[in-house]
Amino acid sequence: MQSAQQLEELQALLVFMASLAHGLEATLGRGASTITFGAGRKLGLQSAVARTNSDVHQALVLVREALVAHGIDWPFELFKREGQKEYFYQKDGQVAVQLVFRHCMVRCALLRYAHEQKQSLCMMNHGLFCGYLQKILGRRASLEILHAGENACLKELLVSE
Repeated sequence: MQSAQQLEELQALLVFMASLAHGLEATLGRGASTITFGAGRKLGLQSAVARTNSDVHQALVLVREALVAHGIDWPFELFKREGQKEYFYQKDGQVAVQLVFRHCMVRCALLRYAHEQKQSLCMMNHGLFCGYLQKILGRRASLEILHAGENACLKELLVSE
């Protein structure tokens, strides 16, 4: 459990990162997101994971465990719309699933800094998530933001076959 002072220091660091991301985006434009996604993916791929699994659902459970083991509290849950029968579906020859991320320090930092979501700092988080998933699952993955809001983000995860 983190102390209030540790959380305050982390929030200050994330606000600083939001300001850096803002500057990076102003300098590099659209290329900033590609660079930060790649950096996050590389970090995820280089991270140690306890186990691997070829099942996407089980791999997501292991991603959550690996993130927590590395001190990253970024909970997510599977999502399906009313009337949708299954969580997992096929899209463009890939396995797809929608995920809801309710608690996100990056989103909080961006809102506090008054900077738009869906840009380079979010992409770094996405890269990290996809890197962990690729390390555990052995297949490439990508996250697309379907909705970015104040209380939660809805993302679509696509995993190559």
